[in-house]
Amino acid sequence: MFKAVLLAAIFTAISALISKADTSEGWQRSPDGETIVLPFLHAPYPHSSRADGHVYQGKMYDREGHYLDSSVGIFIPAGFVPGKDVHYVVHFHGWNNSVAGALKQYRLREQFHEAGFNAVLIVPEGPKNAPDSGGGKLENDPGAFRLLIGEITDYLNTEGKIHTHKVGKIVLSTHSGGYAVTGGILKLGGLTDHITDVLLFDSTYGYLDQFAGWISERKGRRLFSIFTEHLAPENYTLITQLQKLNTDFTARLDTDMTDDGLRKRAALIFHTTTIEHDEIMQKTNLFARLLRTSVLPAQSVRAD
Repeated sequence: MFKAVLLAAIFTAISALISKADTSEGWQRSPDGETIVLPFLHAPYPHSSRADGHVYQGKMYDREGHYLDSSVGIFIPAGFVPGKDVHYVVHFHGWNNSVAGALKQYRLREQFHEAGFNAVLIVPEGPKNAPDSGGGKLENDPGAFRLLIGEITDYLNTEGKIHTHKVGKIVLSTHSGGYAVTGGILKLGGLTDHITDVLLFDSTYGYLDQFAGWISERKGRRLFSIFTEHLAPENYTLITQLQKLNTDFTARLDTDMTDDGLRKRAALIFHTTTIEHDEIMQKTNLFARLLRTSVLPAQSVRAD
């Protein structure tokens, strides 16, 4: 009897999470590819770090409205060919946004398709429409990122989208407040050896020691930071940390940014004086440009 009651309670809880999630009805197809938004057990939220919600500037952002959505957006670009490895780009949105909002506002799918790489885009839900940088499980729980990637890989195999459980290269991308979950993954995630690139779009508010340490640990990695004026002190601190670690870096204005320069496997730091914080990913299609200059395999190569 107790077992039956427990199972019923678990089913009810899972059903509640699914009903609150911003889910789509099956795979949504477009000329750029196909998208699905589903709840996953190992998504950032819900998590004990926001069991009582979050207060910012005297306003309460409650758990029910902002920290129960376990959605993860998955986008497979047109032209994708399953290979012996599956490569991922994982993007984390910033404050007052959501999976659906980030996909649309920053043209993530369109830019991803334009980049022409044989990889899958993942966008986990963070604090939903809240001014909060918390990363839930992925920031705080050891190995949580590995569990989420494993869960998504299992799902894609079940759907017949891929035919392998071998994870290849991983690119982490973050805008604004997504820095905390990204830093937490580098510290605790468990897949650090797979992460080849960390892309910080006006997102160096913290975890600077983690970002500097990650790029310094192994040759062949790329740390990219582009920042507006308000984050100049933090990027100066980042440069100082890189110097102390004897790590190769480039620091320039974004007007000096070239594709050859972006292909350099090092720390690349650019100051922009012409692009606003909320335009930094999409105004010049910078997300696509950085993917094109990454080490992800191009679709035309048809190999992993």
